[in-house]
Amino acid sequence: MKEIDLAYLPVVGRGLQIKIICTMHNIKCNYMLSKPMGDDFDKDNEAPFGTVPWMKDHSNGIELNDSMAIVLYLVSKYPGPLTPKSPEDSALANMYWSWAQDYYSFVLSPFHDIITGHNEPFWRNLRLTDTLADGGKETGIANLTKLHNIRTGFLEKHLSSNQKHPFLIGSAYSYADVFLYTCVRTVQETAGFSILRDACGGDPFKDCPTIMGICGEVGKLDAVIETAGDLFEKAPI
Repeated sequence: MKEIDLAYLPVVGRGLQIKIICTMHNIKCNYMLSKPMGDDFDKDNEAPFGTVPWMKDHSNGIELNDSMAIVLYLVSKYPGPLTPKSPEDSALANMYWSWAQDYYSFVLSPFHDIITGHNEPFWRNLRLTDTLADGGKETGIANLTKLHNIRTGFLEKHLSSNQKHPFLIGSAYSYADVFLYTCVRTVQETAGFSILRDACGGDPFKDCPTIMGICGEVGKLDAVIETAGDLFEKAPI
């Protein structure tokens, strides 16, 4: 039986994409909430790097403590619709997934500091940037909004200039599409990201029709509907 344990937090973050992969590839996922936002898992003592997501495969005992490692492992260990069909598809999917990873790390994750109002070492240690270090909240929002516009602008320009639609690498969806979708819907629908929506005049992706078209197609997939449910409406971030 294909079965994993997955520890994360009660937010969208990097965890939902892994849960969607499990649904698409018929992998049983035992979802655990990690401290300090849950009591199922202690990341400081149980995860090799002290972070989440953390995964353990029941079939062989392998433990992974990195998002990309988990994603690539699952789609290669347990082939399914998200498994790349060629080296070219794999390279493109990895490139677009890395765009989403950077967007999450440098835009969404720093926004979490502002949204949650956390200044404790736990939050700071998980950030690649210190959002509030130079100028406080308003400056932080302005800087991150500018970065959001720049990063999405580059991706939109690139995607609109090629013919690889309706998904990122062409006619078949990939794990990159799933991560892009979870990032975009987080910004559009979670309560906390209303501050970015407000900073963008209500619609942070108004100039990104190609990105929105891809996310629209991903959102129609049965596994995405089943797994995501109403999480975007309920999750704070």
